[in-house]
Amino acid sequence: MKPVWTLFLLLLPTASALSPGDPVSLPTVRDSFGNPVNLARLAREGHYLLFFFFPKAFTPGCTAQAKRYAELHEEFRRFRVEVFGVSADSAKQQCDFVERLGLKGAMIPDREGILARLFGVRGLLGFYSRDTILVNPQSRIERIWRNVDPNRDADTALAHVRQLRR
Repeated sequence: MKPVWTLFLLLLPTASALSPGDPVSLPTVRDSFGNPVNLARLAREGHYLLFFFFPKAFTPGCTAQAKRYAELHEEFRRFRVEVFGVSADSAKQQCDFVERLGLKGAMIPDREGILARLFGVRGLLGFYSRDTILVNPQSRIERIWRNVDPNRDADTALAHVRQLRR
């Protein structure tokens, strides 16, 4: 194996082979403003949890993706879906991202890769792959979308939620 590929593989989080229906142990995390978010409690209270992983705040694709989730925020809430943007950016970078763009929903700075490992999201040099994970109120994987189109991701996820809630 070439040294470059060895380095590349070492930098990836361990990806678990998750499938819809698999249970997940949801941790308590802190959002970008330092507030604790008890993910397991939110699920127990009947919420779906949607995590959209993105590579880097303020890049064109990530900005478009986050803005679209913000535009659809109330629609997701209507269906009892809590939306979380997740990246390896620092809390300060994410706070700036939220404030400058007027984003809604919580951002989670996953600097240690806790959520990335939990959901099998790949990363390289601190940039996560663009994956979206939906967890149901039973703390089971409802749906996984890998390598999503940032311009269509929020609409695709919302369409799926609408089907579930019929």
